[in-house]
Amino acid sequence: MQAHHKDPGLSRSRSNAMPLNSASTHVAYSLVDRPTLRFKELLQVISVGRSQAYVLMKTDPDFPKGIPLYDSENSPKFYWTHEAIAWLKGRATKARTMKEGCRP
Repeated sequence: MQAHHKDPGLSRSRSNAMPLNSASTHVAYSLVDRPTLRFKELLQVISVGRSQAYVLMKTDPDFPKGIPLYDSENSPKFYWTHEAIAWLKGRATKARTMKEGCRP
């Protein structure tokens, strides 16, 4: 029988595993320090999946807008990091306001 790790902070997919909270913090800080993000990186920063991001693009006028890298219909887009952070802060404020407004 194999011994299973009891520590939930260890990733089993890597031999040189580090605690997940350290790894996720490292990724978040390295992306937030950059001025621009690609779409996949935007998804990591705002913590939503691809399909949910597409829904938000259509329904939320404040969702960060992609800027084409060059003049073409199929051009990849980049996103400003500060806009993604501002969008998150706006969502947090809206959620807090709604929560406080629902109190009896």
